[in-house]
Amino acid sequence: MTEKLTGSSGQVRYITVPVFAPREIELPPLKLSPYSVSTFRVCRQQYKFRYIDKLGDQYATARPYYTMANHVHATLRDLLSVVPIEERTKKTTERLLRKNWQRCRVGFKNRADEKRWAEKALAELSRFVSEQDVAVHPLMLEAWVEAEITPGLILQGRIDRVDKEADGSLHIIDYKTGNVPQHTDWLQLYLYALIVSRKLPYSVHRVSFHYLSSGISQTAELNAEQLEQAAWDLLVIAGEIRREKAYRRTPGQACQRCDFTPICAGKQVACKASVEGDFELWRDCVSRDNALA
Repeated sequence: MTEKLTGSSGQVRYITVPVFAPREIELPPLKLSPYSVSTFRVCRQQYKFRYIDKLGDQYATARPYYTMANHVHATLRDLLSVVPIEERTKKTTERLLRKNWQRCRVGFKNRADEKRWAEKALAELSRFVSEQDVAVHPLMLEAWVEAEITPGLILQGRIDRVDKEADGSLHIIDYKTGNVPQHTDWLQLYLYALIVSRKLPYSVHRVSFHYLSSGISQTAELNAEQLEQAAWDLLVIAGEIRREKAYRRTPGQACQRCDFTPICAGKQVACKASVEGDFELWRDCVSRDNALA
């Protein structure tokens, strides 16, 4: 670019000034999951420790309810995908649970504690076999899925189960091994529906949380407007994550099951309430710990 300069004597000179186009900073793709979105919404410092600082493996704590849930999910997957329909009985389910249980036996206080959690797992699975249609052929089970929602934003996660219904629409089901919460947050399942709708040529019309302990299912109908709203909510949260600098802690109920309390500045005010889902066995363990303190 040529610029005109006028001196004090009125003499005019022309000089060439280099012009640089604004340089675009290329950010790496942001990969989110329904769980990471939930983590950010609950506590931004926990999000930082887990997804930015990558401290999950270093501070991971074995917990009995996670171990139990892992085995229950694996058993349901095997029951509905590997076992012939005529053999999907309580006896077969118990055999599968015992086999899966041997894979991992961590987080328990002692053998008696482990037995109690195993009995709880078996009771939940037995209820499922007695009350649910075990002759189904799910379209997806324990499936890892991901989709690009917008350029630079990828949504991914593992879905417990997807059924294809008679009208050709899809029904996403998420198993819960805890009790029914007072307030249901549907965003998790809406985000799963968002991924599936981008990956498969079918519409997701229903999403459900199935609580294995009580046999209760909470189901929500899903339409295009709700799916668009979920996509918008995701974009808003993704924008907040991109702009976040402070990552402040948010003490609350989630502190009870957070792996990062040893390095959290707010650990002295961490809530001592029961964990999400209000697991009876875990509440009993916490009560015993408090009595011994």
